[in-house]
Amino acid sequence: MDNKENMNNEIEIKEAEIEEAKTVSETEPQKKQKVKKQKQKVLRSQFLFKKGGYSVAIIALVLAALILLNWLVASLGERFHLEFDMSPEKVNSMDAENIKFLEGVKDKVTVTVCADEKSFASYMNSYAQEYYGISDGGDYFEQTANLIKKYKSYNDNITVDFIDPQSSEFMEVYRNYSNAGVTYGSIIVSAQKGETNRYKILNFADIYELKTDDTYAAYGYTTSTIEGNNVETALTGAIAYCVSSKTPRLAVFTGHSANDYSEPLSKLLKDNNFEVDVLTDKIIGNIPDDYDAIAILSPTVDFIDSELGNLSAFLDNGGKLSKGFLYFADASCPSLPNFESFLSQWGIKVKEGVLFETNADNAIQDDPSTMGIYPVETAEDDENSTFDSSILKEINICVAGQNVPITIGKPADTSIKVNAVMNTLESVVAAPVGSAADWNEYSDSDKKQYNSVIEAKKADYDADNNVIASYVYAFSSIEYIESDWADNSRLSNKDLVLACCERAVNVEDSGISFTSKTITNETFAESVTETGINVVNIIFVWAIPILVVAMGIFVYIRRRNA
Repeated sequence: MDNKENMNNEIEIKEAEIEEAKTVSETEPQKKQKVKKQKQKVLRSQFLFKKGGYSVAIIALVLAALILLNWLVASLGERFHLEFDMSPEKVNSMDAENIKFLEGVKDKVTVTVCADEKSFASYMNSYAQEYYGISDGGDYFEQTANLIKKYKSYNDNITVDFIDPQSSEFMEVYRNYSNAGVTYGSIIVSAQKGETNRYKILNFADIYELKTDDTYAAYGYTTSTIEGNNVETALTGAIAYCVSSKTPRLAVFTGHSANDYSEPLSKLLKDNNFEVDVLTDKIIGNIPDDYDAIAILSPTVDFIDSELGNLSAFLDNGGKLSKGFLYFADASCPSLPNFESFLSQWGIKVKEGVLFETNADNAIQDDPSTMGIYPVETAEDDENSTFDSSILKEINICVAGQNVPITIGKPADTSIKVNAVMNTLESVVAAPVGSAADWNEYSDSDKKQYNSVIEAKKADYDADNNVIASYVYAFSSIEYIESDWADNSRLSNKDLVLACCERAVNVEDSGISFTSKTITNETFAESVTETGINVVNIIFVWAIPILVVAMGIFVYIRRRNA
């Protein structure tokens, strides 16, 4: 054992002597080369340390920027509208005119939703099932809440509050509007105009477009489905009503009509800040002067002299004018000599027949009575024209069928000026009422352009030398307002009717039009749940930044030890 230890010690001593001998035997150049290599190693380590520090700093700055961006987007999303609508016809977005109107609201407006925000959809779903037999409308109710919350992002003067009807806070709301039929889900829009609190309440039927199935109505059972969401039209119209200093009033007389077409016109006007009364009087008596305009739709019974005298007296308004009258014709109605004589005094001639379009490119297939109708072309430098073509602003093609031949005649009063608003093409002929679609008993000389909407304006000056005027509008067809074409958003039927109604009540530039628009349930917003939002937050706000930091630390340590 001792011999083995002695041997190991001798070997170690020998190796030390050899190493010492190598050191002693190193030349001067070799020593310099060794020092140079040591310096390079130190410099490389310092470079890697410095580069790693820069990398970590850059990573930290990028992470800070990402976190700040996430926070900024979330904060701005509460204040501004940052969503993009990718649906084909932008059906999930507000109209540009509506947004422009909201941005210009100067009065303080409060939108109070009678519901708890988080449980709005579930409670409304139960309400819809209980009162309307709707099995599932949850997606529409989510959509409603999302759209309502957007309103405050367009104007700081608009406040949106969700108040739970079960809370003590709601008691004050209920006391203020207890006589207005407030229910769960009602939307109360209010604005203070001087000393008056103007308000409008929107309920379920005002917001949702319903289709009712009466198949089992005989058994006392009906069901409904929601086909669209009209919350934009209803809510923006309610805001316009509350901030307006004047609400136009229009009366629709139905007593002379076999069919009541008042509903679509009433809905269009009510959505646009009008008050509308439907009067069923068989004989028109004295018309109250608090109405700004009246309308007669598709009359089938002629008028007696006293009624026509009352219409004339209304339009004259004791010499103050400022009234309006709208008439919608229908080719299926009989001739009304007395009423047509009244219209002729205003320069509007009504003839018998139904218009047929001989140009197949401008008519509905297999239905020549339904055709495209176009705005008149007015020359801006025509000094002799008294027609204010601003009524045609943004009016494009209209489509209507069963058009009655109407033309411009000579008015009884020289103060009345008559102008066409909409015309057919020059390829139209007048066919006998009841003609089949293949009727062709006409020649090229019979083809002509017919007027389709005519404006008659009687103007004068008041004591302050301001222009005052009464208007009469004649539409060649009831289908401008009562047809599937009227609901087509690509056509201008309702826009034109609304523009004429506004001028008839002497509101010539309302600044905005609210035509009915169904917001179909295609928005991506409804697919975003609270759980989904939490998952996205965890991934992008925490998981990814932490992973990047960990990778940065790992790379830094590896490089430092390299």
